[in-house]
Amino acid sequence: MGKKNAERNARLDQLRREQKRKERRRALAIYGTAGGVVLVLLVGIIIYAISDNNAKSRTHQVGYVASASSAATAAGCTGTVNDASQGSTHVATTVDYKSSPPSSGSHNPDPLPDGISFYNPKSNIRIERAVHNLEHGFIVGWYDPSLPTAQVDKLRSLAADAGPRFIGVPWTRGTFPQGKHFVLTAWDRTQRCTTVSADVIKDFVAKHANPDPAGATWDSPTAPESGAQGGTLDVSADGPLAAAQSGSSTATPAPGAGTMSVSPSSPTPAP
Repeated sequence: MGKKNAERNARLDQLRREQKRKERRRALAIYGTAGGVVLVLLVGIIIYAISDNNAKSRTHQVGYVASASSAATAAGCTGTVNDASQGSTHVATTVDYKSSPPSSGSHNPDPLPDGISFYNPKSNIRIERAVHNLEHGFIVGWYDPSLPTAQVDKLRSLAADAGPRFIGVPWTRGTFPQGKHFVLTAWDRTQRCTTVSADVIKDFVAKHANPDPAGATWDSPTAPESGAQGGTLDVSADGPLAAAQSGSSTATPAPGAGTMSVSPSSPTPAP
């Protein structure tokens, strides 16, 4: 009887050992599979991070061209080009810019004021002042003499609602190349268009203007004076307000953010 009990206990011990081995193998298989999944996910995350960083680095390289949106294509626009920096020296003289129009370069020490969103074709505003605004994170919508009057009027209307960091400025040094008569510039970025488009302006401003005076959200680290404000609003006879009004146009306060648009039929504000 004792021998039988011993044999039975031995078989039970063997069964228990085999059961434990099976459980260990099952656990190893489960943990191994989970570990493999985690490893694959970790590798995927690392690859994505590297790829994302490379993509961001590529989009900031000089010469990179961001594809034109459908609205931009409809307006005859190119993609947005990352331009090489042309410097940022303050000068009081006229600058012979390499690009027509410039997206950076030497400029007048006094930028255009925040209070005017559009300048008339005959305002004779100094281009060098507008370039200084680019350095502060403004968007300049340049229009050349060949842009049709209806398009100029459209730009005047859109400028009033484009936000406090947008300025419409006439280009007085000839026409733009390749039949593009309206050009959007941010600091070191350019998009050339045939016609004026509200959607294109809105998209360009959203991507490249600096909405934060502290400069924290602005995607243009090459600008030395990022986040600075515009110049002061001079209402004297030869100041920027008078320049904006020239050509039989007067100025009215535009809605939002202290901007001022210029329209041909509105009353002049009191100084």
